[in-house]
Amino acid sequence: MYEKICEIILDYVDEPEGGLTPETRFIDDLAMNSLDIMTMAGQIEDEFDLTIETSDLNGIVTIRDLVDYLESRS
Repeated sequence: MYEKICEIILDYVDEPEGGLTPETRFIDDLAMNSLDIMTMAGQIEDEFDLTIETSDLNGIVTIRDLVDYLESRS
């Protein structure tokens, strides 16, 4: 799942593939804005056939947070 999430993230940021780690932060490290995050969340929902609650996005800061959240929902 981690690898697929990284592939999706790379659609939204200009970061070398090896530059992403589980500790990478969406806003602080990748300079993603709220629109980027919402659009990415929609793509992830489609890819994994689940719903990410908008209120839950506030607690998802790192790639690890996102992977853990998705694993708990599947």
